[in-house]
Amino acid sequence: MRRREFISVVGGAVVAWPLAVHAQKSLPRIGWLAFGDAKKMGPVDQSLKDALAQAGLIEGRNVEIVFRYANGMPDRLAALATEFAAQRPTLLLAVGGDVIKPLFEASKGSIAIVGGVSDSPIRSGIAVSLARPSKNFTEITFLTDEMAAKRIELLKQVAPNVRKVAVNFIPSISMTK
Repeated sequence: MRRREFISVVGGAVVAWPLAVHAQKSLPRIGWLAFGDAKKMGPVDQSLKDALAQAGLIEGRNVEIVFRYANGMPDRLAALATEFAAQRPTLLLAVGGDVIKPLFEASKGSIAIVGGVSDSPIRSGIAVSLARPSKNFTEITFLTDEMAAKRIELLKQVAPNVRKVAVNFIPSISMTK
């Protein structure tokens, strides 16, 4: 799944917010934490805005989006996550377990988090199970051992005569870098 697809899914999740959020006097606030810097994340940030706009959420009109960037420095993530938690946004968004985990820890279960990870969320400590990640966290998992087995099972159903499968995996490529 590509970043744009992830952002589209996030836009759909935002539409599903309870109507009570819209009854608030202040705008719902989304906190977007990114590992990269603002220049490199510009197209992804715009994809987020576009997906939200398609769902009827226009930045500055009926939703506020707060962007924070770690500028490729992992040691900044905890401080930025703590800053976000103190601001009490309606929703926190991030891609990558290394970005989500500090948000998860800083929010202490009090702020909804939507994210995408490429590692097993269970193994990385940000989810209890795939079916029920936690009370304040939902996610899209790009690559996990559990999902790989399911993909092979589906492949067998659609192509039962296939006897060999090759997988190309480059661990040095990361969604957050």
